[in-house]
Amino acid sequence: MTRKRSRASEHEPTATGSDWVEWGGQLIWAAGFTEGGAPYGLSEDELRASSEKIDWQAGWARSKQVMRVALERWAGAGARAEVGYVKKIGNGLSREIFAAEVEVSGASKHHVLDVAALLPHGEAGAGIDARTKNEFQLLRHLAQLPLPFRVPNVFGVVPEAGHLALVRSFERGIELDLRAGRQGRVRPWEVVGGVAAAVHKISAQQLGSPQLRYSNRREHAKSTLDQFERLSGPEANDARAWIMEHLPAPEPSVLVHGDLLGQNILLGLDDRDAVIDWEYAQFGDPAYDLAIVTRGVRRPFQIDRGLDRLLEAYEGAGGSEVKPCHVHIHELALAGHWYQEALKGHGPHAPEQQLQFLSGLLRRVTKN
Repeated sequence: MTRKRSRASEHEPTATGSDWVEWGGQLIWAAGFTEGGAPYGLSEDELRASSEKIDWQAGWARSKQVMRVALERWAGAGARAEVGYVKKIGNGLSREIFAAEVEVSGASKHHVLDVAALLPHGEAGAGIDARTKNEFQLLRHLAQLPLPFRVPNVFGVVPEAGHLALVRSFERGIELDLRAGRQGRVRPWEVVGGVAAAVHKISAQQLGSPQLRYSNRREHAKSTLDQFERLSGPEANDARAWIMEHLPAPEPSVLVHGDLLGQNILLGLDDRDAVIDWEYAQFGDPAYDLAIVTRGVRRPFQIDRGLDRLLEAYEGAGGSEVKPCHVHIHELALAGHWYQEALKGHGPHAPEQQLQFLSGLLRRVTKN
C-alpha cells in the first residue's frame, strides 16, 4: 500500500500506486481478489480515517478537525461536514494555512465550500488569540460592506492546541508580484494604492465602532519611537530626532490592513481582487500600510520613483494626503525592529547588515 506524502507530511496522504483499484465507485487497496474478480482490502475512506487517527498531531489532521467543528457549528444543529483532502498552502507571520473542499449537509442546507484553516504555530507570540478574535469580528463586518475587493467569509473561531484557530473561506486568485513588469500590464503600485485607499475609507462606525488602538495619526507615528528606546548609538539617536521633526498632524486614525504585501492581495481571474489575512488590522496612520510595502528600499517595486508613484496612485484612488516623510517614519521603525531582531539572533541577516540598512535609510531620508 502506498500513501503519498508530500512536503514532509504537511499534506494529507492520498491513495496512490498500482495496488489501488476502483471498484463500486471507490478506491480499494487490493490485498487480494475474490473468485469473481472483486478486490478486497482497505478502502480509501478507511485509509483516510486511519491516517487521521495515526497522524492526529499533524497540521493537516488538526485542520480537518477544526474545519469540521467550525462548519457544523456554522450550519446549525444536525449538520455534517465532510472534509476533502487537506493541503498546506502556506505560512503566515504567526499561522500555518491549510485548505480543503468541504461538503456541508444539514436539514435544509447543502454547501460545497472552499475552506481555509489558520492554525497558530510555535512562534505566534503573545496576543495571537486577541488578534484572531478581532480578525473574525472585522471580517464579519467587512462582508456586509460594498467593497471594491473580496474579503474572506468567516465560519468560526475554534480552540486548538492552546490557541484559537480561524476558519474562513479559501479565496482564489494570483498573488500580486510587487516587482514591476512581472505580471504583464499589472502595475503593482496602482493595485496597492487602490486597495489601501479603499481600506482607509472604511469608518469605525461601519465596523461597529471598535475600540481604537490609536486615536489619531500622530499618536501612531510617535509610537514608532519605541523601536529605538532599547538601541544605543548615533543611528538610534538620529532616527528619534528625525521622526520627532516629521510627525504628521493629529488627524483621525483610519483602518489600516497592517500587512498589504503581495501574498495578501490576490488578483482575481474572473472576479474582483481579494484581500486576505487581516490579522494585524487596526486603526492608525495610513502611511503605515504604505511603508509595509515600500520597506525602506531604494527602489520600491524595482522602479524609479517607486514611492512617489505609489503615493500618486493612492491619492488618485481617493486616499488622503500622505507625505513621503510620513512613510519614512514607519520605514525607519521597521528597520529599527529588524536590527533589534538581528541582535537577538533572529531574522535572515546579521546585526551588522541590519545596522547598515538603517544607516543607509537614514542618509536617504535626511537628504529629502
